[in-house]
Amino acid sequence: MTKPGSTERTTLKRQPDKASDRQSDLHSILDDNLVAHVGVVIDSAPLVIPMAYGRSDNVIYLHGSSGSRLMRHLANEPEVCVSITELNALKVARSTFNSGMHYRAVMIFGKAKLVPSEERQLALDVVSNALIPGRVQEARPTTNKEVAATLIMSLSLDEASVKIAVNEVDDPEEDLNKGYWAGTIPLNTSAVSPIPADEESRSLPVPESVKRFIAKHSK
Repeated sequence: MTKPGSTERTTLKRQPDKASDRQSDLHSILDDNLVAHVGVVIDSAPLVIPMAYGRSDNVIYLHGSSGSRLMRHLANEPEVCVSITELNALKVARSTFNSGMHYRAVMIFGKAKLVPSEERQLALDVVSNALIPGRVQEARPTTNKEVAATLIMSLSLDEASVKIAVNEVDDPEEDLNKGYWAGTIPLNTSAVSPIPADEESRSLPVPESVKRFIAKHSK
């Protein structure tokens, strides 16, 4: 596996101290988050779409309807840029100039690859279990018709950069002791109690995968 940040376009030019070359950081950010922003160029114009994704070893999978304009374009295996950002806090300095954010972010470059039809079910399961681990084993099995109506792309993690910003407020000395407040505002996304879809679901126990997800994301 190629280390994060080891190619020309993944090497951080600005604030290189925030870069990480650890594969563990790359995997952690991908596994702890749910939405990727996928950038492509269609008809000479840029397009960025939020998508669900799932990681398996050194690959992420992206999926969508075979009728989607974006998925039909991705099926031609273009160059793409995918970014995932986890925002953890706002850094409030004594000036707006020195304020900022605490975050972990990944950017992936590469050529999207169409997953062959015989591998599509496994890849779909990876994405579903990435969103709610263990859900595939509890849900109604996917039908062949549903698999045929879905396109799924793979993207190698061989060309990725990792950027992590966790520095505390660092105001210049000339801003201190002038009566201006500084600090951080922690941010998080929390899961709350699930809402049953209908009368049947209200009569059934909440699935274990859903309970585990809520327990993990309740803060």
